[in-house]
Amino acid sequence: MKNNILFIFGIILLSGCELSDQATYPQQQVCKSLSEGYLRLQNQPTYELWKMEKGAATAESRIIKMTYKKPNENGVMLASNLLPTLELECKLQQQHIVVSVLPKTGPSIPVLNVQLQNDAIGKPRSPDLIAQSKTQ
Repeated sequence: MKNNILFIFGIILLSGCELSDQATYPQQQVCKSLSEGYLRLQNQPTYELWKMEKGAATAESRIIKMTYKKPNENGVMLASNLLPTLELECKLQQQHIVVSVLPKTGPSIPVLNVQLQNDAIGKPRSPDLIAQSKTQ
């Protein structure tokens, strides 16, 4: 009996820990898709996602920073600084997503703006998606 109660309590505790990750999962997927689409448009489809991390978050905005690396000629991605690296930032403010390139020095360069309507993030196949792209 004691083991059953402990087991149920453990399941409740662990399921509660995952709720915070599930809240950001749709944004991560949207940002990853937008970033990979941007790389394809720039004829850089060989870059692969190396690292995704959450940036500073406020009540109005959330930021995800993504690092893409180009694998070496053997198809292996190393932690080396010698591999070509591209850093992108995805910022969600209300229903507006901005994907920016983070250069080594200087301010970020916005490359993709998406305006979402009617809480489109998290809903499957939302028809309310309006996108605007500006490449340099």
